[in-house]
Amino acid sequence: MKKQFTNIAIWGVMLVLLLSACGGETAPTPDADAIATSAVQTVEARYTDQAATQQAAVTPTQTLEPLTPTATFAPSPTAVVSQGGAQIACYFAQFVTDISVPDGTIMLPGTVFTKTWQIKNVGSCPWDTSHKLYLQSGDGLTTTTSIPLTKTVYPGDVVNLSVNMTAPETEGVYTGYWRIATPYGGSFGVGATDTSLIAKITVAKKPEDAFAVTDVFYTITRDPQTACPVNGTKYTVTATVVTNGPGEVRYVWYQHPYDGGIREGGKLAFTQAGRQTISWTWNLKSDAVQGMERKVSLFISAPNNAEFQAGMPIFYWTCP
Repeated sequence: MKKQFTNIAIWGVMLVLLLSACGGETAPTPDADAIATSAVQTVEARYTDQAATQQAAVTPTQTLEPLTPTATFAPSPTAVVSQGGAQIACYFAQFVTDISVPDGTIMLPGTVFTKTWQIKNVGSCPWDTSHKLYLQSGDGLTTTTSIPLTKTVYPGDVVNLSVNMTAPETEGVYTGYWRIATPYGGSFGVGATDTSLIAKITVAKKPEDAFAVTDVFYTITRDPQTACPVNGTKYTVTATVVTNGPGEVRYVWYQHPYDGGIREGGKLAFTQAGRQTISWTWNLKSDAVQGMERKVSLFISAPNNAEFQAGMPIFYWTCP
């Protein structure tokens, strides 16, 4: 475009000279180079003014300030902390024992009692008085179904949680499930499986007729864990037997599949409602069938005359 304006200026100078030559008077000959230079400078000045005008049209006249966030966020109560390389949940509780009224305890109708659990704070957050023990489901046996904690329980502390209850007038087995509610809307129980705390009683007009095993809990260990010695690999099953009162329990170990041998068993004497543990070992030698499903359970011949299969250990023996 600049070259085009220069050519127009030169042609204008030449036209002036031609018209001058046609006039009657002799005029001084102008300097063509000077005239051309002046014309070009004029055109350049106009081009520069035009560019400046266009630049001013697109230049923003408002300066924007950077945005500053105004919201702040509190740390989550479910955060985890690192301790010795391991992650510990904020809310994590461990069941220690039943201080009073073990599960299934026999009660006469209308009996007033206090159920007390002992648990330990094994998480990373304290439980203060804004936390509440509450009835999640089942039989509350009380009109007070939400009880605030009375003190702060710091990580590592052990606390007793109690609820005053009354046995119903009607005979039967009654079970209530309790948890701890947090002020953030959630709740937690005990153990790795987040199990609710249980209050379980048996109501009977004749307690001696209501004696029973109410629960059996199993654990299993392998020795050795990986190797397969010639004298066999030992799977030891431990069963915790829970009764609702005083009496004698007779039991037999069941193994699946059954090998046709003599079943091992024994008896337990309870002076009151409570729990006792017993163990049995299944020794699998190198010629045993590998990879098949094996199970172990406890058959209570008296007083229940029933096999307790819930939660029984299941394993698959292999030998590399």
